[in-house]
Amino acid sequence: MKNIILAFLLTLILSCSDDKKTDKELLEKDKKELVENLDSYKIAIYKFGKILIRASAEKNTISPEFQSFKSDLDKIFNKVVKYDVKNTESLSVLDYISIYRDYKKMEDFIMKTDEDIFPTLIDAFNMTYGDSISKQREYLKGKEKVYVQNIEHAVLSAIVILSKDLGKEVSLYECSKTHPELLPDSEIKTLLQYFRGFLFFEKGLYYLSEDEISRNIDWLNNNKGVDLPYTRAMFQWGNLNNEQTYIGFHSLNHLFRGFDRLMMEREIDEKRALEDFEMFLKDTKEIGLDNEIVWSIETYLYLKNEESEKAITALTKLRTSKLLSYGDKEKIDESIEYVKNRKPGKVLNGFYDKYFLSKIATKYMFSILSKVDWKKVMKEQNIPHTEEIFETIDNLQDFLENLEKYSSTENLKKTGDEIKNKGKSLWNKAKELAE
Repeated sequence: MKNIILAFLLTLILSCSDDKKTDKELLEKDKKELVENLDSYKIAIYKFGKILIRASAEKNTISPEFQSFKSDLDKIFNKVVKYDVKNTESLSVLDYISIYRDYKKMEDFIMKTDEDIFPTLIDAFNMTYGDSISKQREYLKGKEKVYVQNIEHAVLSAIVILSKDLGKEVSLYECSKTHPELLPDSEIKTLLQYFRGFLFFEKGLYYLSEDEISRNIDWLNNNKGVDLPYTRAMFQWGNLNNEQTYIGFHSLNHLFRGFDRLMMEREIDEKRALEDFEMFLKDTKEIGLDNEIVWSIETYLYLKNEESEKAITALTKLRTSKLLSYGDKEKIDESIEYVKNRKPGKVLNGFYDKYFLSKIATKYMFSILSKVDWKKVMKEQNIPHTEEIFETIDNLQDFLENLEKYSSTENLKKTGDEIKNKGKSLWNKAKELAE
């Protein structure tokens, strides 16, 4: 009987493993995991900051609950928008505690509210910084509003991912708020989907990433003559013509879909990954691209095909990359020695595995994103109040960092003596938050 039960349990476990699940089931699993990843304090207070800005332009009553918080939201917004990042004393510890107390009162409302029900950031900034004539302009509505707020979410996800304070968590939130499927087919849409695919990959949501990039590849395959000026600018491919830019972007989509599939667990996924990598190399050779990503994929395929001498040549090139740390280069040296002495049929070098490979690709993408002048891009698109938007982003980052710091239980207790001297009312409020 025990053996029967064990056999049953083993069968049940195996039937529930990823190996037995379909692409659709695994995609749904990633969607649930994405929602779980968005449930964090850092995202909550960032969302609070976004709603402060967007709700400042809201004229109508969205709901009785929103109306009850409207005056508090406007009061805090006025403090934040006037906050001087170069003068950290412009908000005192007491200000932060008071703001945090107001936030706690409306926390449930913030968490369950979709920020996209409010006017766009562009409309909010126009109301704050526009002249008397522009302030009379009607807010964006319908498809135009959907398009603009998608672009806003996408640009913010790219900007904050490089921030030491907001970083990947908040970037994932902004990424989750972009919906390329609601946009008309265009270069902008395909860039959004590529960037979403990269962020999902970086977060380990490989099936979500694969889904985004697969739709991108399908679109590119069906639009071979499409003009790609923004893509050329983003990847700093000024030396490539439009046809070459298309091939280069096509190659990068296959590259990251290959990484997605390489990180998956099923045998069929690895087979698909190798097909993507082969297409990546075919594309890059056609346009003469030769960099660390090419060398890393060449190494992987050469090792797979037992072509040791070619693998060593590719590894030697890869070692010269400025993207790699001293430790990375040490691992490559060990890999070269391993390949030199490896017997035919042995498994791939443990030092040069899929995690090391994906690390190189991620560093490469971050190096590209770090060189993009997003302020210049927005100005070239004639987006109004670009300077004010970036200034507010800087202020918001600093404000949220200090709000998190000063509202911690430890810091609330540390400031007790100061608050006692300022007034009993605030001291009691601080005690309530610290308990």
